[in-house]
Amino acid sequence: MATKMTLSIKLDPEVKTQLEEIAKQQNTSLNRLVLRYISQGIQADTQVPDRLAVIERRLDVIERRLNQ
Repeated sequence: MATKMTLSIKLDPEVKTQLEEIAKQQNTSLNRLVLRYISQGIQADTQVPDRLAVIERRLDVIERRLNQ
């Protein structure tokens, strides 16, 4: 059975502006960038590869193929 979850994060406007700039430099969306940071934090805390990181890598591969 699949479970759908929604995550809402409120960013300080200055932090959001900085993250948007980083996202532009990395040619990704703000949502994907925040997801990546959350995933890295989970991995650092638990020392267990996070499923979000696996999904992120798959999305990166798809994105690269589409941009070729």
